[in-house]
Amino acid sequence: MEAAIKTILILNPYFYPGYKAGGPVQSLLHLVEHLGQRYRFAVFTSAHDLGETSVYPSVQTNQWQTLTVNGKQVMVWYASGRITRKVLLQCIQSLQPNAVYINGMYGMPWFIWPLQWWKKKKIKVERIIVCPRGMLQPGALAVKPWRKKIYFKGLGLLALCKGVVWHATTPDEANDIRRFAKENARVVVAANIPKWPLQEWLPSNKRAGGLQLIYLSLITEKKNLLLLLQALRLCQQSITLHIYGPIVDTRYWQECEKQMQQMPAHIQVAYKGSVPPTAVQSTIAQYDALVLLTKGENFGHAIYESLSAARPVLISTFTPWQHLQEKQAGWDIPIESVHQIAQTIDELALMETSEWITFCSGAHSLALQVVEQNNWEYDYGLLFD
Repeated sequence: MEAAIKTILILNPYFYPGYKAGGPVQSLLHLVEHLGQRYRFAVFTSAHDLGETSVYPSVQTNQWQTLTVNGKQVMVWYASGRITRKVLLQCIQSLQPNAVYINGMYGMPWFIWPLQWWKKKKIKVERIIVCPRGMLQPGALAVKPWRKKIYFKGLGLLALCKGVVWHATTPDEANDIRRFAKENARVVVAANIPKWPLQEWLPSNKRAGGLQLIYLSLITEKKNLLLLLQALRLCQQSITLHIYGPIVDTRYWQECEKQMQQMPAHIQVAYKGSVPPTAVQSTIAQYDALVLLTKGENFGHAIYESLSAARPVLISTFTPWQHLQEKQAGWDIPIESVHQIAQTIDELALMETSEWITFCSGAHSLALQVVEQNNWEYDYGLLFD
């Protein structure tokens, strides 16, 4: 006799058709697509995209509806307006999921309320799963550190995370979780499920003495665009940087704009807006490399997308993507010295076409290796079952 299909309720502020919240939305979408026949997924989310107030025109709000996304069905509740405790609690109780999967670790209603209800036995589920999405990385914790120390101290005192199952997307993130939740925490490592690399690709048209870079990510302090711009001002070679991504932190972006206005003539920088997920690979392929000097990533969808489009990456050491130069797929560099970053960018600009083509090929090979070596069905089975 076949076991009943388990229902997994995902809680996240943003979901399809939204895309401006970046990698986590894509991670959840790929999860639903890849495992939608094994599990019954439901998503409770907001009815608008990051930074927007208008409701998606194609959805019904404040009710469960079934969507078909790339051939897989998923139930979604798009909440319009302010989310109340009553509405979210009733949604969970009426759905009666086997597991509640909380994406991220901050705030109400998405994180605090479900843990409170679970602790008080107002919701009866087999397990609560928490995926920090890199929020416990040292680099991420260094952004507004005192606020986070107080917040996490409060979580510990209330014991809200006691007994949860933790979803780490890399072994390094598993270590971050254990530092926070102690060594006896139950942690399951299951890698993010990305899209498949391009089947056909061409190397970039890079020429020695010039470099065309793309930044594609949220514009926040954590992503470190300001440091990149400061480094570019010191570069001696001809560099073009096009910036893509939603402006999440307006104050931070204003600091970035000040740097952009002070660039020397041989450095060209422009903001190009946001890119829908379906156009990310083709957009990155128009450049020589992606650059992201982030303070922390648990996966880095933009990094993977660049590799999958056969474009090497210039990134910080605060990601799972390590030893890239040895793999001829890119460069992971320390970001403590703005002068050293500028020197590295100049060295890459001087690289000959033939050597750059080798790195384009290496980038694509690394992306293929990622999708061919993972066993997502087994790993997520440990998480959900």
